[in-house]
Amino acid sequence: MRRLPENSVLRRGLSPENRRNPFCIYQMQNVVALGVQLESNMANKKTSLKFHHARRMQREKKHSWRDRSESRRNSYRARRSQRLSARQQEAKLRCVEAVGLYQSGKVKSAFAAARKAGTTLPTMKRLVPAAITQDHPGGRIRIKASDPYSAPVEILTNSGAAVATARGSRQRQLAGQHRATCFRVLRKKAPPSALDQYRGKKVGGYELLSDYEQLRVLARAGVLGQLDTLYVSPDVSV
Repeated sequence: MRRLPENSVLRRGLSPENRRNPFCIYQMQNVVALGVQLESNMANKKTSLKFHHARRMQREKKHSWRDRSESRRNSYRARRSQRLSARQQEAKLRCVEAVGLYQSGKVKSAFAAARKAGTTLPTMKRLVPAAITQDHPGGRIRIKASDPYSAPVEILTNSGAAVATARGSRQRQLAGQHRATCFRVLRKKAPPSALDQYRGKKVGGYELLSDYEQLRVLARAGVLGQLDTLYVSPDVSV
């Protein structure tokens, strides 16, 4: 084995008596080579981790872009459907009613909801696209659990009946549930305490009636007898 220079790093790592021993020098070379290999492996591992992290971030960014694109398309369809004639607004009201029937559990399928509300699935898909989901063209049409559509509804407040704009499916369902509870309480099918759950709840900025005595006053005044359907106007907007 060839001798290493006197100022070699390997020689400086050995004791004076072993600096000329070929076996010791060979062992030191193996140690240094092993260290270099470990350092190279660690560098390669870091590079691989950076590469996989970049790929993952790219995939997440791609999926996020798709979600945003789908959201923008639904928003555009909703805004476009707002510009409707009076006849189309009336048809859209029936579509919103059908969506509410399904979301409240009164019907078990989108087809049954459309038939009960007096509309069709193609009409619902055209007029309330943000409330409809379909896996592929020609596939089964399903109604989402929530939607952004607003509609004027007739509700009961402490001052009497009022027309409020229920914003989104949550407020529409709240208005319908409150009206049904009021009638059940008056017919003694539910206790007066059933109104307590609506204390402080609002629909379109109006606080819902939650006082039993006031409900009785309105009933004696004939206010409840004048109530028509929940949706009072064909002017439905998003």
